[in-house]
Amino acid sequence: MPSTSSSTDSLSALEVIDRLVVGPIKLEPRRLTAAYTVFRNGTENRTDLIYSYEETVFDPEEPESWNLASLVAAQVALNYGLFCRSIVFRGTYDDIDRQFLRNMAENTAREIYVNKILSPNPFLKGEAARMPPEIKDKYCRATIKFVKAPSTAPKTTWNLWPSEKHRHCILSSGGKDSLLTYGLLDEIDHDVHPVFVNESGRHWFTALNTYRYFREHVSNTARVWVNSDRVFNWMLQHLPFVRQNHAGIRSDMYPIRLWTVAVFLFGILPLVRKRKIGRILIGDEFDTSVRTSFKGIRHYSGLYDQSVFFDTSLSRYYMRKGWSLSQFSIVCSRLSTPTPDTVAIPTGRFRPVWRPSMHPGYTRKRRPRNTLAICC
Repeated sequence: MPSTSSSTDSLSALEVIDRLVVGPIKLEPRRLTAAYTVFRNGTENRTDLIYSYEETVFDPEEPESWNLASLVAAQVALNYGLFCRSIVFRGTYDDIDRQFLRNMAENTAREIYVNKILSPNPFLKGEAARMPPEIKDKYCRATIKFVKAPSTAPKTTWNLWPSEKHRHCILSSGGKDSLLTYGLLDEIDHDVHPVFVNESGRHWFTALNTYRYFREHVSNTARVWVNSDRVFNWMLQHLPFVRQNHAGIRSDMYPIRLWTVAVFLFGILPLVRKRKIGRILIGDEFDTSVRTSFKGIRHYSGLYDQSVFFDTSLSRYYMRKGWSLSQFSIVCSRLSTPTPDTVAIPTGRFRPVWRPSMHPGYTRKRRPRNTLAICC
């Protein structure tokens, strides 16, 4: 049975970083650079998280640009609330941002604890590899603090983004899910913007051929370059319970991180804002709506950012911010009777990739044969 005693705290062994500081941020029209500084055992180490764009997306004189850049820069850090005593965000954040970041840090800490620490993980060693489960009210160990940005970046006010609901941005990776999303929306003549996030490491190789094709044939194609994979690997150097030879271990999983999609998602928001896009689509591999429990600890099986819960939470956050955006996966989580926001289209063109009968929620009686319900 998992321990619930307040006197038992095996998780304290995971608190190996005294302080993680995100910022200050350097903002340019096509680039943002955020310092990541780790304070541990009396030492200080720094690296830079960089996002680079192929067109102008920021105005350094505009408060909204600083706010958006601060949120983009914060996402990587949300993976380390379980391992830090303190996380400090230096930037422009309002009350809605602070609540969102705290909530996602807590959710991610719980997900990592269950799915990376308590579950079999070939990257772990020592005490972290054999921890007993503990039920706690909170799993984020870090005290999260926000330091106000300089006077050049004053607090922003609520302001509705201008956007067009017929414009769709697809967070593209070159995988079958984002390709299917593009194909379906293009088939029904929507204004589609495939946006690729170019990680600086080998992950980009899987998307490169697709990006090159789209760049030549789809005018709205865009690319964002980011070195987040280098920052993730740099952070592993400060976690002593992760094996030093982690790069040589063959595995389909990352050693620690689970808050990954948001690192790319927030990175494309400056483009979404500039192009007045009203809808963001993610090619989820799992499209899950399942929440489960392990030893009494509720969690999302490490798939929160590929779930309907993630899309719903982000869409609510966008609207609270006044960003006039909605986010979803094109394949409805429950394929049932089409609604006014749903279109049934023929699937003949896409049969090599997708068949409605492959989806466990598909009910042929409720829809014409060989059609697929999609959100649009």
